[in-house]
Amino acid sequence: MTPNSSSHYQNWLSLLAFLKPYKARFASGILFGILNGLSGAALMKGLPYVIKTVFSGQQKDGIVMAAIALVPVIMITRAFFGYLSTYFMSWVGTRVITDLRQRVFEHIQTLSLDFFKKSNIGDLMARITHDCQQAQSAVTTVIADSVKHPFTVIVVTVMLMIKDWQFFLGAVVLAPLCVLPIAIYGRKVRRVSKLTQENQGEITSCLHENLTGAHIVKAFHMEDYENKRFWDVCYRQFAYQMRIVRSINILSPLIEIVAAIGASVALVCAFHRHMSFDQLFELLLGIYLLYDPIKNLSKLHTTIQKSLASTDRILTVLNTRPTVVEKTDARTLKPIQDFIRFDDVSFRYDTKWVLQNVDLLIPHGQTIAIVGPSGAGKTTLLNLILRFYDPRHGTVSIDGIDLREVSLLSLRSQTAIVTQETILFNDTIRNNIRYGSFDAPEEKIIEAARKAHAHDFIVHQIHGYDTIVGEKGAKLSGGQKQRLSIARAILKNPAILLLDEATSALDTESERYVQEAIDELIRDRTVVVIAHRLSTVQRADRIIVMEHGRIVEQGKHAELLATGKLYRKLHDLQFSKAS
Repeated sequence: MTPNSSSHYQNWLSLLAFLKPYKARFASGILFGILNGLSGAALMKGLPYVIKTVFSGQQKDGIVMAAIALVPVIMITRAFFGYLSTYFMSWVGTRVITDLRQRVFEHIQTLSLDFFKKSNIGDLMARITHDCQQAQSAVTTVIADSVKHPFTVIVVTVMLMIKDWQFFLGAVVLAPLCVLPIAIYGRKVRRVSKLTQENQGEITSCLHENLTGAHIVKAFHMEDYENKRFWDVCYRQFAYQMRIVRSINILSPLIEIVAAIGASVALVCAFHRHMSFDQLFELLLGIYLLYDPIKNLSKLHTTIQKSLASTDRILTVLNTRPTVVEKTDARTLKPIQDFIRFDDVSFRYDTKWVLQNVDLLIPHGQTIAIVGPSGAGKTTLLNLILRFYDPRHGTVSIDGIDLREVSLLSLRSQTAIVTQETILFNDTIRNNIRYGSFDAPEEKIIEAARKAHAHDFIVHQIHGYDTIVGEKGAKLSGGQKQRLSIARAILKNPAILLLDEATSALDTESERYVQEAIDELIRDRTVVVIAHRLSTVQRADRIIVMEHGRIVEQGKHAELLATGKLYRKLHDLQFSKAS
């Protein structure tokens, strides 16, 4: 086994750590598996005795009937113990993967924003759904079979060796030949399974893109292109699956061929040794009882190989560490009363510097507008205030405390953000407004909606505040969605409010409603607003002009028009287009 394959198996075995909370059920499964094996041994001894008793003609009718009754009793007992063993082991295996899926989801919630920017959302969805399902099937099968079948094999093998070791060795002399195809095809299954899991992520991603971008597909009449693109990834999945099917299902015929040859060798041995019928029947029954467990155990290797790719993909996520980490002794940020300060802050996402040596002081209670060309670093400033990222150089502080020293809860509970892309969940209007403030009473929710100029359109919905908004708020207009996000921010009542292009995607009428809601929202709090439309920032206490990650100008609207170069250029471009 190569080091690489060893690490694969270590990853798979690490799933077994999830068994610990369910050790009682696991032990019950083992116990019933042992009893199932003993029942098989009893059948091996009992059935030849019954046949001998029935056909000997030397026993009384009562003894014969009792012997006959022994067969269903043993079979029912064996089936009962087999069912209980499989049930308990399947319960444990299924619960383990349910816990694993939840663990993956919870871990993803702890990861920093850069993880999501680098990840394919469809691939992440596939890891939580399909990969966990694949691992569930493998763990359930492996745990159940590895407990129930080995004991049956051991018990029956010992009995066969005691009964006639020469016959037994003759029957299984070819068994080692089964090991070679199991190893060869097992490696093939692992390689193809990895490709299958990756392609499953492509399928999910393709679906996600197509369904969320349906209006673009139709607008550009690209249905045929999308159909072909989806067919390509689906057919590739079909090809991978068939390679796995070939590799897995070829093992049973190979084992059956070897078993048939072994049985023939055993019969030749029995013929030359002049065995009696009951002796031969008992030995053949023992061989038969070994067949199903050995066949299932031989598949465990390929089953594990099939799940290794899924396991690796799941554990890759679990082993990913967040880049923004809260200190164990993090301070609680008290109610914000003073300033936000950027002190010589530089930041880059990959290799390109987005912010360079930024110094900025934002006094408490003021509205600061940030303008500049695309890519100037405006949104990055907001991300650093929320501590979605940490600066590569310099510090971002609030009330004189470095944000890396405070708890994320105490920071983000005092901040709120309204973005251009409104994020609503497929839930009721009420739950979307109180998202992050679920303990808010009904009257506060309605008050927030009124201040956001949203109450009137809400009560005209079919179910009012209990109306389901659809995925990403699909049942609402852009202005309605934006006003709900503003109501959410009003309900939270943050000390710091961040507005990122909150009105740039709206029509004139919707913008008027939203701007009125924003005017209500920005009262008595620190506001940092990003806007391309300079008409929306003219009343700001100070306007910061950025270019290439640096602050190049700052001042009030009138001052910048008089003395600023870049601001005046941006202003003239916008208003000349407007005229």
